[in-house]
Amino acid sequence: MTHHLKHDALIKKILTDQLAAQEFLEHYLPADFKALVDLSQITIEKESFVEDNLKRKLTDLIYSVKTKNQEKAFVYVLIEAQVIPDHWMALRLWKYMLLLCERNRKNKDRLPLLCPIVIYHGSRTYHAPRNLWQLFSNPEQAKKLMAEDYQLIDLQSMSDDAILKKRQLAMFEYLLKHIHQRDILKLWSELFTKCKHVLLVDKEKDYICIKALLWYSDAKLPEEKQAALERILSDHLSKEETATIMRTIAQKYIEEGRQKGIMQGLEKGMMQGMEKGMEKGMEKGMEQGIIQGMEQGMVQGMMQGKIEIAKAMLANGAEISFIEKITGLNTAFIDSLQA
Repeated sequence: MTHHLKHDALIKKILTDQLAAQEFLEHYLPADFKALVDLSQITIEKESFVEDNLKRKLTDLIYSVKTKNQEKAFVYVLIEAQVIPDHWMALRLWKYMLLLCERNRKNKDRLPLLCPIVIYHGSRTYHAPRNLWQLFSNPEQAKKLMAEDYQLIDLQSMSDDAILKKRQLAMFEYLLKHIHQRDILKLWSELFTKCKHVLLVDKEKDYICIKALLWYSDAKLPEEKQAALERILSDHLSKEETATIMRTIAQKYIEEGRQKGIMQGLEKGMMQGMEKGMEKGMEKGMEQGIIQGMEQGMVQGMMQGKIEIAKAMLANGAEISFIEKITGLNTAFIDSLQA
C-alpha cells in the first residue's frame, strides 16, 4: 500500500506543476475539447471528491481552464492506484463529476464542461468498462433513457379530452391540471361530472383516488366551504360512501393534528427544561431540567394534539359530543375553540 501511496504522491506532485499540467492536457485531452479551451492558464482546484473509504486507493486532481469564449471548463483527473482495474470506475467518475456540477450550479443556468481522465498504473491489463452505459445490461437503452431528453408530462399543454379518455388517471390528471383555479368546489363538480367512468373503477378500490384527491385539494379550500364540498360528494355517491370517505379524511386530520401537537409541545417543553437547567448553573441541574422539560413537553404535546384534533373535527362539522368523546376535552373548552 505504501508503494502505491508513493506513486500517487509522485503523480500529484508532478501534475500540480503548471508546465507539467499544461503538457499533460496538451497530450491527453480529446482533440475537439482541446480546440475549445485555452490551456495558457490552468488553475489547480483544491476540492477533492474522492470518498473517504477510497482515499488510500484513489487520488483526484481537478484542473479548471477557460474556454476560448471565456466560459469555465473542468478536467477531472482520477489517479487509479489499484493493481486490479475497478469495474465501477465509470460510475464513480459520474458521481464525482455530478458533485462538481452541483458545486458549480449556484446562481447559474449553465454548467461547465467536464472532461474525465483516469491515470492507471497497475500491473494488469486495464479491462474495466470505459463509460457508464457499458455497466448496464442494455447499454443502448440506458444511454437513450438517461442521456437524451427526459420524458416531460406537461399537463397544461394536454387537452382535457386527452386526459379524460384515461381509465385510471383521468381524475388525478384533471385535478392536477386545474388545481390552480380559484373555485375548488366547481372543480370537484366537474370531476364528478366528467369522470364518471373513473368513479366506477375507484369504487372497486374503496375510493382510494377520491380520498387522496380530497385530502390534497382540501388544503386549498377555506373551512367555511367544507360543508359545500361534502354536499357535492353526497350528490354523486351514496350516504354511506360519503360518510365513509369523510371519516377517512377526518382521521387523517386527527393523526396530522396529533403529531403536530405532540412535536410542538415537545419542542416547547424541552426548551423550557433547558432554560431551567441553565439557570441552575450546574451540570446535574441542567440534566434534571432537561428531563423535566421533556416530561412537560410530552404532557403539553398530548394536550396540543387533542386541541388540533378538536379543531380539525370542528372544521369538518363533527358534533361536539363526539369530539368530547374522542379527545377527552370538556364541552366548554371545545365551545371556546369553535368561537
